[in-house]
Amino acid sequence: MTAHLTIHPNGRRSALVVLATAAAGALLTVTALPGWAESSPAPTPSATSTSTGPTVTVQDGTVTLTLDAARVESLCERVPVAQKRIATRIATIQGGSDVAGSSAALHKRADAARAAGHDVAAARLDERATRRTDRVTDLERIATRLDAAETAVCGPLAAQLGTAS
Repeated sequence: MTAHLTIHPNGRRSALVVLATAAAGALLTVTALPGWAESSPAPTPSATSTSTGPTVTVQDGTVTLTLDAARVESLCERVPVAQKRIATRIATIQGGSDVAGSSAALHKRADAARAAGHDVAAARLDERATRRTDRVTDLERIATRLDAAETAVCGPLAAQLGTAS
């Protein structure tokens, strides 16, 4: 592994860059070791075992991730909040030119910049508006995945635990 140091204009080295590079290299080295993804025996349930984290089992090409029910429940509590944030962000992006943060507002700013003779700034604003509009597709895909997780995981878990509302 080779660490690259960044030298700032004032001559100091960036320790953060060195640490981040070393951590990333160590992580890649550990995961690249042979046998890191070998099959492990199926976990044996124990009445007294308390899981502190997820367990991963790889068997016959199938990866099984096992989480504690309390952990999954806490993740499921965050799904409605995430869905609301995504819906708000999509509405903002698709809003009119009077909505701050919308792609239409960026196009309006680009038109004003172009009219003032600032063609480079106008082009930059148009690019930002296009990227922002393209982001809607990603947000909709994420919302669909959250809906699927809520239907397939959160709903049945809540029904099983008796916490369905």
